[in-house]
Amino acid sequence: MLFRFKLLVLLMFISLIPLLLVRAVVERDILNMGDKLAERSENVLVHKASNSLQRIVEDYARVLGRERQLLESISLLMASKVEGVLYGHSHIVDNDSLDLNEVLSKEMLADYSFMHMGGRQQLLHVDFNDITLDKGTIQPDMAENLASIFRDVKTNYPKLILWIEMSLQEGTDISYPKLQSKRMMRQSRMRSGANVSNNALGWTLSEVDSFTGKMSFRFTSLIRNEMGEVQGRLSIVIPVDAVLHKNSHVQMYSEGFQSYLVRPAANQSQQNNSLRIVAQQLAQSDEMRHWQMSDREQWLNPTDMEQYSIMVNNIEKGRAGVVGMPDSSGDALWAYAPIQENGLSLLLVVPRQDIVSEAQTAREYVVSQVDEHNGKISLIVFGVAIFVVLISMLLAKLFTQNISILVDTVKSVAKGNFLVRAQVRSSDEIGQLAAAVNKMVPELQERVAMKNHLEVAQEVQQNLLPSENPTFFSLDIAASSSYCDETGGDYYGFIPRTMNGTKSLVVGVGDVSGHGFQAALMMASARAYLRSQITSGKPLAEAVTAVNDLMAEDLDETGRFMTLFALELFEDGSANWVRAGHDPALLYDPQTDQFDELTGQGLPLGVLSGGDYESGAISGFKPGQIIIIGTDGIWESTSDVKSP
Repeated sequence: MLFRFKLLVLLMFISLIPLLLVRAVVERDILNMGDKLAERSENVLVHKASNSLQRIVEDYARVLGRERQLLESISLLMASKVEGVLYGHSHIVDNDSLDLNEVLSKEMLADYSFMHMGGRQQLLHVDFNDITLDKGTIQPDMAENLASIFRDVKTNYPKLILWIEMSLQEGTDISYPKLQSKRMMRQSRMRSGANVSNNALGWTLSEVDSFTGKMSFRFTSLIRNEMGEVQGRLSIVIPVDAVLHKNSHVQMYSEGFQSYLVRPAANQSQQNNSLRIVAQQLAQSDEMRHWQMSDREQWLNPTDMEQYSIMVNNIEKGRAGVVGMPDSSGDALWAYAPIQENGLSLLLVVPRQDIVSEAQTAREYVVSQVDEHNGKISLIVFGVAIFVVLISMLLAKLFTQNISILVDTVKSVAKGNFLVRAQVRSSDEIGQLAAAVNKMVPELQERVAMKNHLEVAQEVQQNLLPSENPTFFSLDIAASSSYCDETGGDYYGFIPRTMNGTKSLVVGVGDVSGHGFQAALMMASARAYLRSQITSGKPLAEAVTAVNDLMAEDLDETGRFMTLFALELFEDGSANWVRAGHDPALLYDPQTDQFDELTGQGLPLGVLSGGDYESGAISGFKPGQIIIIGTDGIWESTSDVKSP
């Protein structure tokens, strides 16, 4: 990086970092304050919503209780009128007052429809002025009087009552209003006997009406004769939508709340009781919600089992309450209240996110204000940055003039101009650096010349080594040498010869003590001595002895020496070797998977003249055997992690 850029970075750091730190601290403090305010607001909103939801479900329960009492009263009154008709004292008012007007009739007809699987809605054809005789017989005037009683009740409570059904012990079943479609005609729907005692009113559990598909309750009262004996039952079918209608108070908190009818029951997958979903209120549109019973067994399975257990226990004890735990969409408030003695309860699930939306809006406002503040700070930072760039360019021009001279000088030296000098007139650190550069140039020139000489020596030494591997009968021969410096003392060579008509190949591997240029010269001399003695026709041991004598004369009192391992291969598969202080060669036999060392007595070459070297022999090689000859550089090499 150029000095001017470093100066620019320094000035930027000095001037901009404080501004950025102030910006970061202010942003952090404001955001923290906004988060704390939003958190407190969320807690307050959740607390208020919890209290309000509990009041709502409790009010629901009370309203349902009053409506239940109303329906019980209606059923008892209607049963009394039916008893009067059946036993000769009618309670029917003037028929003229019971005529249905067209508007009311259309409103009531809208409740009698059936939703097909494809979503198509089909209206049922019903007659509010007549009854359906599902089974048995009845006198026409009695049927007309019963229709008047039922029409009177339906007219007064058009949304509250869906069907009126009567079943007598003598085998007569009647329903109201009359269902005119023959294809939809039904048998008796009276199924309340199993749930109602002979001497008491009774509510059945919620069920699906088989004609409209609506969730409904059924209240059954008893029909008695003048002796007080039970003669039959009168049931009214009440849509759940009529009593559990849309609640605008809950919608103040969330449009996406969920309503359930649940009941405690034993769940086989859990040890304790759980809440079984009896029905769920679904939204057909923004204004219409209806209750639907599940066609299969469904259970509430929240993840917070502690809060879930509290809710189940309270419902089993008939208590209302509110708990907070996650549902499928996130955290939510669960408000519940029993609506029947059998444990049937209303459950409202309101997403917490909708309750705390006002706090989230406040938090977003704080974030927007922080963004606006950051924008202003950014403009200030941009202005300061432009000022710093101008100042840095001016200062860089003053400070980097002498540095540029030094750079040009070094570039000239790098191109090979060793006559150039840095013309800097200064006594500061840059002036001292220029003086050091001027002193370094001639020394560098000498080192470059020495390096060139070493490169020439390296090229010469490499030419002394074999350029390719030889071919000798059926043997595979390969060799390689790698120096750690430009030159070195490692040696290998191949010397073919013929003695007494027998062809052989002498393989020599040597290692001169030390490294560098002197070791390379010594290796070149040893190579020449070895080749001259081998080609003279001497046996291998005598040739090595002669080389040792010549090397001892050259290295006398220098402390240097050379190790050598000479191996002579013959065309009949036999071999001789001489070891002069070198590491033994290794003979590997793949049949036995073993290594044997080719050892022998002998001092390194040049240590002492007149030394005696013994020769070893191998009678013949087996197919697949391998001879490995190496220098100590192989054993001393390390891996990337500096381990052998």
